[in-house]
Amino acid sequence: MNTTDEYRQKLVTELIAHSARIDTLVVNARQSGLANPEAEQELETLRAQQREITKKLHELEASGSNTWENIGDGG
Repeated sequence: MNTTDEYRQKLVTELIAHSARIDTLVVNARQSGLANPEAEQELETLRAQQREITKKLHELEASGSNTWENIGDGG
């Protein structure tokens, strides 16, 4: 597997983990029916991280594989 594929897989794995944690927090909040400021803060943080990961994935796709292969060869 080349560097681009490894990095892409790492980002996708992080995105899946963030999505799962967000889903868990949302379900717990709905079930409890109570406001939880700590959970709300964690949700905001996770959503921000999720947006950043998505942005990186889009940038990776837009940059093309040649750029990443050149980095692996020392530029």
